[in-house]
Amino acid sequence: MDLKAKFPLHKRFNNHKRKVLSMLLILSGVAVIIFATVNFFREKYILFAVELVGAVISFGLLHFLRADTSFKRFQHIALAYVIIFCLFLLFVFAQLDVYITAYSFVLLMPLIAHLLLGCRLGFIVTAVFIIAATIIFITQYHDHVIITEKLGFYNVVIVTVLIWGLAFSYERANEHVRADLIRLASHDFLTGLYNRTILNDIFQHKLKKSVNSQHSLSMLVADLDYFKKINDLYGHEAGDTFIKRFAGILQKHSGTNSACFRVGGEEFCVILSNTDNDTCFKIAENIRKATEKIHLKTDNKNIAVTVSIGIATCNDMSCGMSDLLKIADKNLYRAKQQGRNRVVNYFNF
Repeated sequence: MDLKAKFPLHKRFNNHKRKVLSMLLILSGVAVIIFATVNFFREKYILFAVELVGAVISFGLLHFLRADTSFKRFQHIALAYVIIFCLFLLFVFAQLDVYITAYSFVLLMPLIAHLLLGCRLGFIVTAVFIIAATIIFITQYHDHVIITEKLGFYNVVIVTVLIWGLAFSYERANEHVRADLIRLASHDFLTGLYNRTILNDIFQHKLKKSVNSQHSLSMLVADLDYFKKINDLYGHEAGDTFIKRFAGILQKHSGTNSACFRVGGEEFCVILSNTDNDTCFKIAENIRKATEKIHLKTDNKNIAVTVSIGIATCNDMSCGMSDLLKIADKNLYRAKQQGRNRVVNYFNF
């Protein structure tokens, strides 16, 4: 399951971008008001009107950004801001009497676009903007010294490309580091399964998905039997081997609608969307039978392991994660009491 833009963990890692966008909207609004005032006294009334509209848009976007803290709203506002900023600059550049120094704002676009939109979309927006700005510049200043003196033109091109390359490289590295941090924070280091940190987030996502499609959501809780004895008698290396093999069994038999977690030492949880109680029981039985076949040879001994599983199912949004987990835990405890190596579905939601 892709974590991107779905769960609060990912949103927290991108919170700095929201703060940057807020500051950019404030600075842009203030700056445009200053430019509008200057152009009013210069009797450039078209620019004055456009800049006033730009200020209203900036503060309007700021209001919507603060009113809705969802990650999707941030993405929409960031894209709108960058595109409007690009169009505004291109409009200013197209004015016949604009100062050539206005083109210095071109250097801001790679930084802003990549920071707010990411590598792929930021690169595309920057490329389109720079091509358009270059065409306007050459059309208006074809006889300027920057164009006629090739060295000056090359300097401008090199500086622009360097800033663009820096913005792209930095954001790409940042995205890779962020993805690694999210994975470390949300996954178990030994098995690669999800950890408890993101359990409730994925539960809510899968519950909503199941209810919307008018299907049940099921949960199974598994615990390897007598696992402490394996660690004590054969060492933690043998225990870790069993843990990793059991994690592979969970992923293999749980199906495409599942999310698998390691929630403790030898404790595991699987959330299954669009899965009724009977189907969940069959999946749990397949997991139990496959676990019986795990064998590890060490010190000329053949070590086996079994698993006890409790399951629970719910059908509507009133179902809480902690409540369903408690019921599954009760069934797991009952499986232990009845002799272990079995699936129990005695209590239900």
